Amino acid sequence: MSALDIDLFDPEVQENWYSAYERLMNEAPVFQMPGTNIYVLTRYDDVYEVLRQPELYSNEHEKYGAAVLFQYQSAKDIYLEKGWRRWHPLSLDPPVQRQYRSIVDPFFRGRGLKTIEPFIRETCANLLDKIAPKGACEFVAEYAVPLPVIVITKMIGFPLEDIPQLKIWSEAWAHPFAGNLSEADEIRVAELGVEFQHYIKDQIDQRRRAPQEDILTTLTQAKLSEGRALSDDEIIHIADHLYIGGNETTTFALSSGLWIMLREREIYDSLIADSSRIPAFVEEVLRLESPTQGLYRVPTEDVTLHGVTIPKGALVHLRYGAANRDPDSFACPHALDLDRNNLKKHMAFSQGPHTCPGAALSRLEQVISHEMMLPNLANLRLTNGRNDFTHLPGFVLRALKELHLSFTAVA
Repeated sequence: MSALDIDLFDPEVQENWYSAYERLMNEAPVFQMPGTNIYVLTRYDDVYEVLRQPELYSNEHEKYGAAVLFQYQSAKDIYLEKGWRRWHPLSLDPPVQRQYRSIVDPFFRGRGLKTIEPFIRETCANLLDKIAPKGACEFVAEYAVPLPVIVITKMIGFPLEDIPQLKIWSEAWAHPFAGNLSEADEIRVAELGVEFQHYIKDQIDQRRRAPQEDILTTLTQAKLSEGRALSDDEIIHIADHLYIGGNETTTFALSSGLWIMLREREIYDSLIADSSRIPAFVEEVLRLESPTQGLYRVPTEDVTLHGVTIPKGALVHLRYGAANRDPDSFACPHALDLDRNNLKKHMAFSQGPHTCPGAALSRLEQVISHEMMLPNLANLRLTNGRNDFTHLPGFVLRALKELHLSFTAVA
C-alpha cells in the first residue's frame, strides 16, 4: 500500500498512527486526504515553518471560507438562533489575539501557577486518598479525568459542584475534533454547546454583581487597548476555550504517561529512584503520545510545498504527532529518552503565537501528579487481564479509553 492509500479517518489507523506517519513523511510530506481539501503536513520543519508565518497561514479558518469543526449549516444555525456564534478570541491571528492573551496568560504563568500549585497538590492528595486503600483503580475515570477538571474549574471560577454537568459540556465541545460527525451528532453537540454558553453567561452576570478571585472576574473587569470592556460574547468564548483546553488534553497526557511508564519498567524504576527526572519524563510523554495530534491553518494565498500547490482557503493540517517523531529532529524518535538534549522542542502544545495558553499548567499538573503518586502507590503496575490499551477513535485527539492499575493497598 502506498502513502496515497492511507485513510486517516480509519479507526485502525487512528489506533496506532505511527506507521502511517512514517510512510507519509517519507513518501508524501504534503498529503491531500482523498476527497477533501485537507493537506496534511507531517515533517517537523514544514510544520515549524507554517507556525512561524501566521500572516501566510491563518488560524481564522472561517474567515477564508474553510469549515473545520461544523460541516452542517443546521448545527451552525443553532448557535446563531439560540446562543452565540462559536468563535475563539484566543485563536485570532496576531496582533489582535495578543490583547486577549495578555489578559489570561498571567493565570497560567509564573505567579499565577504559584498561586494555584497548593490547590493542585491538595487535589492530588484527595484523589490518592480515595484510591490508595483499594489496591486497584481505573486510572482514567478515578484520577486522570477529575484532577485537571477540578483545577481548571477552580481557576475559572465555576462552582465545583457543577463538575458533572460541566464535563458533559466539555466532552461535547471537543467531540467535533473526532471528524466525520453525522448531522444529528453535530446538532446534538450544538445544543449542548449553547447550554454551556448560557451557563457561562449566568456566571458572568454573577461576577459583575459579586466579584471573586478567579478568571471570570478578571474577564469581566478587563479592558482592551482601546479602553473597551470585553463583551459577554468575548468572555463566553474565552472561558469555554480555556475550560476545555484546561482539562481534556491533560487527562490524555496523564493516562499516556502511566501507560508508557508501567509498560517499560526500567522507566518506572528510574523515576522511583530519582524523582528529579519526572519533568523530563513528562516532556517525552508529550512528544511520544501528543494529546492533540494536529490542528489546522488556512493559507491566505496559494502556496507550494514539496512540489504540491495548496490553494488559498484550503485546510492545512499540521500533524504535531508526526512531527514529534520526525527522525530528522529527534534521534531514535520512537524511544523515550530522559536524557534527550532537545526535550522541549516537541510540538505537543504547538509553537509560536498560538502555543496553548495552558501548556505550563498542564506540565505542572503532570509533574506534581507523578511526584505524589509514585511514592504513595507502592508497586504500581498494569493490572493483568484488564487492559486492552485501545484509544478513543478520533482524527485530532489521542486518548486511552481506560487504564486499569494495581498497587499495594495502604490505609
